[in-house]
Amino acid sequence: MKTLRHLPILLITVLVALASCDKQEDIDRAYTDYRYDIVTYLGNNDKGALFEYWGHGDSTSVKLQSTVDLGKDVKAWQRVLLRYDFTDSQPSATRDIEVYGCNAIVSDSLRKSGTSPDSLPRHEVKLRSLWRTGEFINLHCQVEYTSKARTFMLVADEATLANDTVDCYLVHDLRGETGTFWRDCYASFNVGALWKKDYFKCLRVYINDVTYPGIGYYDFKK
Repeated sequence: MKTLRHLPILLITVLVALASCDKQEDIDRAYTDYRYDIVTYLGNNDKGALFEYWGHGDSTSVKLQSTVDLGKDVKAWQRVLLRYDFTDSQPSATRDIEVYGCNAIVSDSLRKSGTSPDSLPRHEVKLRSLWRTGEFINLHCQVEYTSKARTFMLVADEATLANDTVDCYLVHDLRGETGTFWRDCYASFNVGALWKKDYFKCLRVYINDVTYPGIGYYDFKK
């Protein structure tokens, strides 16, 4: 079982290798045939690291069995950005995979706050995509780089928790630092505790987004 170093990530750079015109060379599959998915790391078993993938919406989950050892770099049940490919050919409840990279992302659960939404720190982001997989709200955006830690979480307005539509806000606080250039950021928030409520029908996410400033919020309906 090989050990894979688990690296924190905000920026992803994809390098493309080009074969010369007069000489064709083999290109490693790690650079040409792979998937990028946000998945849940379930821990190690006797074969290696085990992950769980949820498709869009309410799709059935699939276990992903690897032969790598993440060691102590990541804890079980954390969400990670996985670069991999299947090594088997038939869809099933558990698939064997080859792991090419595993990177830390913001992994958290939905929080609640009694503070007025107008008082929440909501520094701007550049939204790339926002989607739900099972009990998770996933986010790909760009944030301004700082050398210090920041606050980045999804917060529910406590005043709306009993409503069928619950208002949630992306809280983003640079903690007094000045942002510089933009970097890619991935996050995944577990909203299962709210999603399972019988009365609940819609999760409304407000984002201070400079890419689509005219869109104030995004709805995820049950």
